Amino acid sequence: MDKHPLPARKAASAAALDRALLVTLEEMLDDDETITARAAVRRMGSVEAASSLTRDPWRAAVLADHQAEQVRIRRQIEKSDKTSRTNVTAALAREQGRAADLERKVALLTASHLALIQAVGEMGGLRAWARFFDGYDGAVRQLRALGAMPDAEVMPLPPTGPAPRRRREG
Repeated sequence: MDKHPLPARKAASAAALDRALLVTLEEMLDDDETITARAAVRRMGSVEAASSLTRDPWRAAVLADHQAEQVRIRRQIEKSDKTSRTNVTAALAREQGRAADLERKVALLTASHLALIQAVGEMGGLRAWARFFDGYDGAVRQLRALGAMPDAEVMPLPPTGPAPRRRREG
């Protein structure tokens, strides 16, 4: 970045550190590696402490400018990229929520369907129910696969109420 020309340094090692810092920060921008003083020190390898960068006003300003540039670049990428990480993550979360909602609805409808079939079977109307399906066998196989059909044969209950009176012979 030409914003900060290299300062005059008394020691050649300090000038070399300034040049190395500029190269490192540009590489970090290019690699989209998050820029911090510690990350720059790790990447440079020739510096032992982050304070070597942060206590010098010129180095601290160069570091801050590169951090700001990285934020600007990342925001620009985020705005221009319709399939950005944030957008993809949000879309995935919406779809996962939708899938979970549909799974809950299918479970509710399956339980309700099973209860209705059992009630119809108890009343003796399973054959009548079956007439409403074209391709009854296929429909029943699919309902059984969903767990929406009783596994056992449903038998009608005997009529309830008072037993019919018998005439006395006599």
